[in-house]
Parts: sequence; C-alpha cells; structure tokens
Amino acid sequence: MSSNRTIQGMIDGGYKTRAYCHNPRCGHHAEIDWLALRAKLGPDHGARHDDIVPKLVCSKCGGKAIGLIVTPGTKEYGGNPYEKAKGGR
Repeated sequence: MSSNRTIQGMIDGGYKTRAYCHNPRCGHHAEIDWLALRAKLGPDHGARHDDIVPKLVCSKCGGKAIGLIVTPGTKEYGGNPYEKAKGGR
C-alpha cells in the first residue's frame, strides 16, 4: 500500500482533504482534488502540509494563507468514521 505521505497515497487511502483560506474577509474552503494534483505534480509528490500548501492559492480571493483539514481514509478504515457517527448523513 502507498504511503499517505504522497499524493498517490492520499488517493489510494481515500483521504478527504479540505483547504481553508485564512483571510478573515474571505473564509473560502474547497475539497482538494487529489487526482488533479497527481496529474499536475505527479503521484510521488509529497502530500504533507509543507509539500502542498505552498502550491495552493485561494480561488476566491487569491490569498496564499491556506490551512488543510484531512479526514481519515475511507478505504483503509472501512468508511469515514465521522459520517458513521452522524448516522451516514
């Protein structure tokens, strides 16, 4: 199995990642498209915060102060535990 330290590892593990703009006047957030990043950066590119955040720009305001939130992989853990806790909603 691929390591979740690479883009391919994030895809293989089914990890969901949201990027948040830290600009207080913006607050935009969006899910990271790991497939698009793999096509642009390659499957072995690092997927840790310091590897990805410098490559991101807010699509709403153009800001570069971005934070990431990663939820556990849906494949590796048999489903997203947060969704299960909320009754699948």
